[in-house]
Amino acid sequence: MATGLYFAYGSNMDPVQMESRCPDARALGRAHLADWEVRIGVRGFATVVNTPGSLTWGVLWEVSPSDERSLDRYEGVAEGLYRREILTVQGHECAQAALIYIQEFDGDGVPRDGYLERVLDGARAFNLPADYRAELARLRDAE
Repeated sequence: MATGLYFAYGSNMDPVQMESRCPDARALGRAHLADWEVRIGVRGFATVVNTPGSLTWGVLWEVSPSDERSLDRYEGVAEGLYRREILTVQGHECAQAALIYIQEFDGDGVPRDGYLERVLDGARAFNLPADYRAELARLRDAE
């Protein structure tokens, strides 16, 4: 089965969520995306905004074609909620091109109930840097 790479920076960092959503997915570990900043949009979910000098940490997953279809459905690609892009992320050993989902940023919002907790669960599970986890926790007050 052919596989691809997917970079998760929001709730899909949570291994429990990914196991149910994408059963073929295999976590490759933490990675980061340079010059992009994670934000919570008005719909209450994370996105990234191109911001020179910023760094977004997340999890690099190996995903199957059926996992990608599941992610497309979940992220609302057909409805225009998120768009698919291929960006270069820096993993443990090297830089790699990976699929990422980006929502058009239309202003800061407040995370939906329970959403930020799943993001933080994933950040802890993959031991993202403590200062970055603190930055994520502050997204709850981004109004």
